[in-house]
Amino acid sequence: MKNIWPDETTYFITSSTFLHYPYFKTDEQKQIVLGRIKGLKNKFNCLVSAYSVAINHYHLKIYLEKGSDIPKIKQYLNGGITFLYKKNFKIKYDEFWQSCKVLKIEDEEISQRVSAYIAGNLLKHKEVSTFNELLENPFSSFAFMSDKYGEDLVRELIYDSIDIEEDKEGIVDIKKLK
Repeated sequence: MKNIWPDETTYFITSSTFLHYPYFKTDEQKQIVLGRIKGLKNKFNCLVSAYSVAINHYHLKIYLEKGSDIPKIKQYLNGGITFLYKKNFKIKYDEFWQSCKVLKIEDEEISQRVSAYIAGNLLKHKEVSTFNELLENPFSSFAFMSDKYGEDLVRELIYDSIDIEEDKEGIVDIKKLK
């Protein structure tokens, strides 16, 4: 049975690499994913409000006028990323993606939690260690969201959404790291 995606709806889209292989270890590799995410606006006339590119997956929150664009967006992202990656990095494996999930976001509270989860994802996976590093990282929408809503509010939303070691003053409790 074919999925029917409602129009004028916000979606959470996530894909992970096959067996969580770390295809996106370098900034150059992550830039391929980020370039495709940024290309969505022009290609599909949509709004990407949150994104994160991690070592083996990406997340994004997107508002679509036409829900029927979902299959084309998945192909544009995963197909395009795979093509560009294989062209630039000459990998020998055929399998690149393990899963791609699309979830409809149905209310404002969930929407905020999804945005915070995405913005803090690199902290969650320890690809950055502090909010200051996250603020400087181009592969997270944390800086964009901080400019739009205020950094303190976005930090608070992230604390409420994911478990991270850094406290609100930017201090890491080394006892939690053991």
